[in-house]
Amino acid sequence: MAHSQRITYHSTLAAAVVFLCLGSAPTWAKPAEAADPYDAARDAEAQLNYKQVIIQANKALEAANSHERLVNLYRILGTSNGVLGKGEDAVDAFTKLLAIDPDHHLPRGTSPKITAPFREAGGYWVDRPKGLQVLPTLPPEMAAGKPLSVPVKLDDPLQLAANVRLGYRMQGDVEWKTLTSPVGPNIAFLVPADQIVARPTDYNIELYFIALGSTGSELRLAGDPAAPLTVKVAGVHANETVVITTTNGTTTTTTTTEKKPNPILKKWWLWTAVGAVVVVGVGLGAGLGWYYSRDTSHVDFSITSRTGP
Repeated sequence: MAHSQRITYHSTLAAAVVFLCLGSAPTWAKPAEAADPYDAARDAEAQLNYKQVIIQANKALEAANSHERLVNLYRILGTSNGVLGKGEDAVDAFTKLLAIDPDHHLPRGTSPKITAPFREAGGYWVDRPKGLQVLPTLPPEMAAGKPLSVPVKLDDPLQLAANVRLGYRMQGDVEWKTLTSPVGPNIAFLVPADQIVARPTDYNIELYFIALGSTGSELRLAGDPAAPLTVKVAGVHANETVVITTTNGTTTTTTTTEKKPNPILKKWWLWTAVGAVVVVGVGLGAGLGWYYSRDTSHVDFSITSRTGP
């Protein structure tokens, strides 16, 4: 009887240990889930988990992404679909990749499962080698106090863009100001005249343009904050009045004044020094003139002789 109780006790203890182990096992085995689908997609790519790459990358595309992140997302989507034999999806991802990064190349030694859909995607852009383009028309120079009108042409065969954004600032400023326009047949931006201030010397307006997708992702840029496009604003001469008319019809004027340095010819101490030099020069000249003009045709002298003590 006692032996039977010991068996029952040990069996119950073993069952409890197994239960605890099984109950906690899922907690130990479950990996930490990345908060950002972009990071999760990159992690899955590193683990060669291509199905998970596709799931997480598509989630990431639902948010606003920088241009660099967007390039990576389309690349890993094309790669993962190619590896899994999903040719059409791979071509679609690579076609979008080449739209926003037309100079993209796959690494040497890439599997034919990936290079084949990549080449097919490249065929779409044979006649459009520059991909999606943002083409602003900028004047080389403008006057202060005048508005800057910038028409923009968007070449977007895949119709990926929903908006175009302009970032601008005056040279020397830190903050960028932005304007956004929806995509349409006539895209144009107007930088107000009252923001193009008059300065005594030439300076630049710095600008960049971004084509944005429907989620706000950066598809393609013309210029960027680190290397912006520029328009020269001509400097205004001293005491010149600039008339500024704002978009609401209000007119203001501003006059630039430039304090010019006092010319050296107006310095009092210079003329004092010049006068002193002139006086000395005149005196010296008179003395030398007398010395050289005196009569030297005869010399007066006397001789005295003494004899004896």
